[in-house]
Amino acid sequence: MDASTIGFVVLAIIVLLIIARVVYRLLLGQGMTETLIDSDNKAAAVSLGGFLLGVIQVVIPVLTGPSHSFWADVKGVAAYGIGGIIAMAVAGVIFEQYSRWVGAPLREEIAAGNLSAGIIDGAIFFASSQIVAGALSGDGGSIVPTIIFWAAGVVALIVFTHIFRSLTSYNDAESVKSNNVAAALGCAGLIIAIGIMAGYAVAGNFTGYAQGFRDFGLMMLATVALYPVRQIVVQMLFLGGGFSFRQGRLDHEIAQDRNVGAGLLEAVGYIATALVVTRLF
Repeated sequence: MDASTIGFVVLAIIVLLIIARVVYRLLLGQGMTETLIDSDNKAAAVSLGGFLLGVIQVVIPVLTGPSHSFWADVKGVAAYGIGGIIAMAVAGVIFEQYSRWVGAPLREEIAAGNLSAGIIDGAIFFASSQIVAGALSGDGGSIVPTIIFWAAGVVALIVFTHIFRSLTSYNDAESVKSNNVAAALGCAGLIIAIGIMAGYAVAGNFTGYAQGFRDFGLMMLATVALYPVRQIVVQMLFLGGGFSFRQGRLDHEIAQDRNVGAGLLEAVGYIATALVVTRLF
């Protein structure tokens, strides 16, 4: 990579991060200086951290694509970079509306300084970025299949998160509102893991809707591996509890004891499983 290319990439990242700041400012409804400096809102900082990591994840496939002429590269980065950031933000907002529907208004909780809400919101944006980055990869399709598989990934992220969190014996929405960081970590890890798998499922060259959705369905079916990891590896192997389908030691540690270590192990278990599964397929 020559000096001019490096300079172009650095400049593009800076410009896209400035745009990302404006987008997040609109989502948050407050200025960043006011929120992070004047109010010292840690929840907003964590949410912003997940958003910015997501932005980097989205722009990587844009910046590492084949180079053409200078102005063609500028137009491509502008179109796909800004479009990718907006798509990630839209996916995050859709998931936030789902969270509001189940009883956890994340925006309001973050504004109030609820760290648990910030952790989950940051995970939502990072998971959404995995889907956007996957949908933007490949060179065999057009904008229409890109949008369709992006939408399929967002729907899968919400549906599978809802299914898995309904298996816990505690109410995740109530845990978030009571600022249970242990529960937030476990939920955030699940969201990121499903996002990684959904992003992998929509990645690659477009070879037709039948083949694409068949591969997508197979990968999303593989998410069933996440729950046994939670109940067997984390609960039995790491925490020394007995086997249970629900209401085991892990649920008790998270819901009653608010054990942050247990929540972190749950999150790591989910993400590690997602990384292994996506390498095997």
